[in-house]
Parts: sequence; C-alpha cells; structure tokens
Amino acid sequence: MKIRNFTLLVLGVIFLLACSSDGDENCTVGAIHSPNAQDPIDGAEYQASLMECRLPRVQNFSASNIMGEEILAQQGTRIFVNPQTFTKDGNIIDGDVDIALIEMYEPGEIIACQLSTNGVNLSGNIEPLFSESIFYLDITYQGAPIEFIQPIRVFIPSNNLGEQQFLFHSPTCPELECTVLWEEEITSVPVFEKPYIDATGVKVFGYQTVMQTLGWKNIGRYNTDPSPRTIAYNKAPTGYNKTNGNVFLCYDTASTAIGLFDAYNANLDVYSETHSQIPEGIIADAIFVTVQNNQYEYGTKRGTVTTDFLTTTLSIQRTDEAGLINAINGL
Repeated sequence: MKIRNFTLLVLGVIFLLACSSDGDENCTVGAIHSPNAQDPIDGAEYQASLMECRLPRVQNFSASNIMGEEILAQQGTRIFVNPQTFTKDGNIIDGDVDIALIEMYEPGEIIACQLSTNGVNLSGNIEPLFSESIFYLDITYQGAPIEFIQPIRVFIPSNNLGEQQFLFHSPTCPELECTVLWEEEITSVPVFEKPYIDATGVKVFGYQTVMQTLGWKNIGRYNTDPSPRTIAYNKAPTGYNKTNGNVFLCYDTASTAIGLFDAYNANLDVYSETHSQIPEGIIADAIFVTVQNNQYEYGTKRGTVTTDFLTTTLSIQRTDEAGLINAINGL
C-alpha cells in the first residue's frame, strides 16, 4: 500500500472514531483530543517504571565456587555451577560468588518491564522471535566481575516441546537497564531438550543449554512462518508517543512472541513498527501501555494481521502493575 493510501486509511479510521457515537452532524475529520492533550504528556513515570519493574524481580543467590552449586529460582529456572568455574584476576575464586537472576516466562511481566522478543532473524531483519524464557544473569565476587574457565548449565521449564531452540543474547545492550535486541549467541553446546528429574523422581520438561557470558538471555526460536510479511501501525490516545508510552504486538501463540513498536509517526499520529516482518494471517493483540499518576494505563485490541495492519487502542483502563500483568496474561 502506498503511503498516500495509508494516510487516507488512518484519517478514515480517526474520522470514524471521532464521529461515530456522538451524533454530531457537523464534526470534521481530525484527531481525537483528550483534556490533557493541549500540554505535553509527561513520560517520566513510564520511563522510571522500567527499572521499578525490573529491580524487584532480581533474585539473589550465592554459590560455592569450590564445591559447586545447583540453584532453583522462583519460576523453575535452574542454574548448575560446577566446582572451580570462576576466576578473578586469573586466580581460582576460593569462596562464594553472588548470582543475580531475573526470570520471565509470561508476556504480562515482559511487557510491564518494557521488554520484547524483537530480534535479528535469519534474513538479518528484525521481528518478534518465539521465546520459551527470558532471563537476566549477573555473577560477581565481592562486588567485582568474575571470569569463566568453564561454562555453567541452565535449565528452563517448558511444555512447548519438540522445537529446535537457540540461545539469544543482547550484545548491543547487555545491561539491566536496556532496550533489548536479541541476536543468536553461539555456544559450545546447542540448546537441547532434556527434562529435569529431582531427587524424588518428579520430572519437569524443558530445555537446557550452557553459557559462559552474562547479561540478557533468551531461549527461543526463529519464526519460520512462510506467510507474506507486512508492517503494523497503532492509533493510541492523542498525546502519546515513544517518549511517554509504548505499543506492543503480542502474538496468540503457546510460546511468547512480542513485538515492540519502535517508532512514532508524528504526521499520521500513529505508533509504527518499521521492519515489515509481521506475518499476515496471525492473530495478535496490540497493547498500549503508559504510567500516569502512579497507575498503569493500558488499552488492548485483538485482530488478524492484514496488509499494512492498523489497530486502535483508545479505550484506556487503569490499574497497578499486578493488574496489568494479569490482564495481559489473560488475553
């Protein structure tokens, strides 16, 4: 679709939204105005919510570098540290290392914490990958970085079995406060499907891999859907843009696939993802999120992706972080 035709489509949608309910025969085409739209809408609260969401999710553990350790996190992630895995300044660490972990398995947490599964696909383009687990890992000794002399092993629970999975990381931004973009990380051992069996014989299905780098990690896979690809747009409430809110596109799948709209088109007054890699025919939820007056404000709209996919998320609900997460997980 040419840009002129898309512009007419956006204006038509705005016209219908503005004039369809009030019976105003003299209304004209134009953007929908909210009471606070005359002044810039502050984005400071939403920007601050990134770390306010991530920091409380950090789980802290200690592990003996001499004896080794098996660590179980709250959502089932397991980390296996072999004896004498870490060094500092070339010397084997004779003591405990500190391990900080964030684990995320549900789309609600991922979106609340301003993360996505956007990554570099096999063609070198950016699109939502299919994820079984997102996690962040940091390991230190007495507050200082460590070095690996052998990898650690990680297990993540999953019921989506029989898929070829890969380990992804975020080399362009590995820190906790990051806009993550996933790229495949080459490791000595590929991701493999293997259940964990505890001491009582209980079996938990999932995937395992080894790693000897830190930062953001994602066990997932590429989207091999052969359908034609298109771009997606979203009309959010007037006054919002990339400085004070985000729009996500959450695929309706058993795995987690979440696109983050990376641009705002001020001329058309719409959020936009710019990579044209959204498969046509999939069912997805567009989700607008911001934080204003100490509350999350959000709107959702489900639809089937078509060429130059355009959605609107104008009906806003207000809640706390837990309410937002439950609402998104329930879509």
